[in-house]
Amino acid sequence: MPDRTSRVIVPIVVITGVAATATGTYLHQLPDPPAAVAAGEAGERPAPATTALLPETAESLGLVRVSYRLHRIPTHASNQIAVWIEDADGAYVRTLFATSFTANGGYDRRPESLPRWRQTAGWADASTEEIESASRPAQDDGEHTLYWDGTDRDGVPVRPGRYTYRVEGNVLWERRVLHTGTIELGTVASTSRAEVEYLPEETREEPVLVEDVRASFTPGEPLDPGTVTTFTRGS
Repeated sequence: MPDRTSRVIVPIVVITGVAATATGTYLHQLPDPPAAVAAGEAGERPAPATTALLPETAESLGLVRVSYRLHRIPTHASNQIAVWIEDADGAYVRTLFATSFTANGGYDRRPESLPRWRQTAGWADASTEEIESASRPAQDDGEHTLYWDGTDRDGVPVRPGRYTYRVEGNVLWERRVLHTGTIELGTVASTSRAEVEYLPEETREEPVLVEDVRASFTPGEPLDPGTVTTFTRGS
């Protein structure tokens, strides 16, 4: 596999709260959204449904923020995280974040690293462009926010509807957490909170890696991809 651990990329997903030691600068930070009204193990991936192609001139519906609190665990075989979007039918839409060790092929050496995300995304067959757009440095403790502009893995705007956001984390070796929530995209602002699943249940006894996972959608809010430049490094 070619070396994919260091690249200059221009993604359309913006990440705040990245480790201060990362060799890159995030140039675009968006303000917190206005108050919004709360909205109401994987097999083969289904074909996309709500992400069906729109006309090329169609604009994205708005901006989704996925936020969470991270607690780094001082041990090996831990701290691997992936955040991604699925449509209402469970079809993969886009990866917002994946720690660069796993995203760039570390799962060959550590197969238990983020298996739900890798299977859902078909990551072994991901293009170089998609890997570059998702791969990020490991994050430090604290609050983190990812921004999704409402486009799929090919940059095509998705249709209005309910979407699922997931945060998978390797707590220790094969012990993982999976946070899952849904968010409505349309003409009305919405917010939600994710629920956590421990895989296996004994993971509940391990230190907390990710908590307070939530999302918000602001209709009509744009994100300019040309304002962001970053680097990736090993994690």
